[in-house]
Amino acid sequence: MSLTISFIYLSESFNNSDIQLESDLFGFEICRKELWGNQKLNDLGCLIIPKLKEFDLFIIKDELQMIYEDCQIILENINEISLVTNYSEEFIEFRINNLLKFIEIALKNKENLGLNIS
Repeated sequence: MSLTISFIYLSESFNNSDIQLESDLFGFEICRKELWGNQKLNDLGCLIIPKLKEFDLFIIKDELQMIYEDCQIILENINEISLVTNYSEEFIEFRINNLLKFIEIALKNKENLGLNIS
């Protein structure tokens, strides 16, 4: 199975017809523990993404900024994370960039949209 990113609709009146994203992939199921749940992410200060190790993520409102910050930490330390997890920098960067595209849209519409990673 694969981990995917999707929107949570917080408002029935929100018009989502303009949302076009190329990829919703966030890795394989095993990435939940080996990559996103790796202790290295906690050590670097990530707060939301490491929780994926234990359960699916439902991110709304102020948590959107927190997960954005997690992404920035990961990109800034991608070489270290790659060495510790044995996932290539390209693999990690592709998935984080997918998430950032979702975050960008959700932040612009945070009263209407949240995110789910499962």
